[in-house]
Amino acid sequence: MPRSHPDRRPPAGDPSGEAGATLIEVLVTTLLLAMVVGALFPILTIGQQGSDYARRRQTMTQTGRVALDKLIRELRAAESFRTLASGSVVLTFNYGDGTGAAPTVQYSLNGATHNLEYRWSADYDYREQITVTAGSAVPTTSLPYAVALTFNHAALVTAGKSLASGDDVRVRYWNGSSMVELDRVLDPVVTPPSVWNNTTTKIWFPLQKAIAAAGTDNNYYLYYGNLNDANPPAYGPNVFLDYQDGSPAPGTALDGWTRRDSLGGTPYSTSAGGFVFTEPVTSNSGLYELTKNVANSDVEIFWGFWTTSNNSRGNEAGVGARLSDASVACPSGGCGYLLVPGDGNNNRFRIYYTTAWGSIGSQIGSVNAGITTSVNYYGRFDLVGSKIHGKYWQASITEPAWQVLPGSSGTWADTGVITDISASSGTHYGQIDATTVSMNHLHSTMIVRPRVADPEPATSLGVEASGARTDALTPLAGPFRSLTVACFDAAGASIPSCSPMPSVKAVQVTLVVMDASGSVPDLTLTGEALRERP
Repeated sequence: MPRSHPDRRPPAGDPSGEAGATLIEVLVTTLLLAMVVGALFPILTIGQQGSDYARRRQTMTQTGRVALDKLIRELRAAESFRTLASGSVVLTFNYGDGTGAAPTVQYSLNGATHNLEYRWSADYDYREQITVTAGSAVPTTSLPYAVALTFNHAALVTAGKSLASGDDVRVRYWNGSSMVELDRVLDPVVTPPSVWNNTTTKIWFPLQKAIAAAGTDNNYYLYYGNLNDANPPAYGPNVFLDYQDGSPAPGTALDGWTRRDSLGGTPYSTSAGGFVFTEPVTSNSGLYELTKNVANSDVEIFWGFWTTSNNSRGNEAGVGARLSDASVACPSGGCGYLLVPGDGNNNRFRIYYTTAWGSIGSQIGSVNAGITTSVNYYGRFDLVGSKIHGKYWQASITEPAWQVLPGSSGTWADTGVITDISASSGTHYGQIDATTVSMNHLHSTMIVRPRVADPEPATSLGVEASGARTDALTPLAGPFRSLTVACFDAAGASIPSCSPMPSVKAVQVTLVVMDASGSVPDLTLTGEALRERP
């Protein structure tokens, strides 16, 4: 059989493997490869998209869970908290941030950036700047100098901006680097009603820096708006030179008071209302006198008292100022001034200069003014330089002008003022009482504060500012669509706005996490916690 010639090509359509690829075969192969490759591209794109989706959702879950767990943990441990608005909550802890600021932290959802932001906060929802304007100079030696601020607290309560109890009302001072919270004390006079939730609420706070005559200091601020607040700083001795709030525990010591008279018996006792003086010995003649070691020169003494006596000299329940220890000028000690209501036959109000403990001394001022038994009274004894004022009034009426007029050894200066230079300063102030049998006197509140010459410093309030801080919140996590805090009582009933706070027993926080690109649907995370604190 003849062999094929080696150069011979196979005929068309020859299926033998020895034949080369035709044009059609190349085209078919190319088409098949294109179909395979074309099919692979969508498969790889879907895979990539699936991986990116899962990664984004995992990130959203982790971000939301970290933020939610932090909020739940701190809501459970917080002393108190309050919601300011949708997407904002302030927590109060029993520890601070190390700067002396109030132990609170605020979490707020920024509607523009969708970031959950936070900051340690020493602030409340509102504040008003206090400007202190001096008439006479307030020197460093008079600090802390108590000044009064009167404001319409009732309007703030009605607007839902402050507590009726006043517990959220705070006074702070900017010392150049930080806010310092000051003690503030409600004025003891209740007529006109100087009480919380009143149109003329009056508080006292201590100045922190000297002010020149006619000068001003606007570094003081009135804060309010924490509707879950409690335990404000209100320690009277931090505001005044001395402060007796009229409530020593019965049977306790006299809290620094020293008996100065040499009369017999034990005339005093303590009660829930103050110091009670009675006459235990029928033969005593003179004054019972207690003093406290508080150096004073230019001061005002405010006190409250009542009596149940109605016999001659039975209503004498007065105070002493600029009382001195024994010295060359005052050999027996006790030199100084006494102010005595109910003197004489219960119908005189007098000022005396005395040169011995327990002695009435010599009269330097007097006015006709009687005392009614079993009625609460207030009194003021004011000494600035050589000028001496005095007055007393029933607690149920409006405070009058100065009452004491010049006496036999006093000289006229201005209305209600006498002048005397017998004592310019002393190391004690006191409370004095007559010795008539059946005497029953009560000294309640006693407050001593430094004084400068009139006019005293005046205070005024600026415009209310919302959100009392200018520093920005710090981003914590995000982005989030919304933050919601819901509160429930012990029975599971909802508590709108989480107020009143003591009723809250359970808290639910809902965070809606969003994807910045919008390619992943929102993710809602919810956490609940029982409150550790009421």
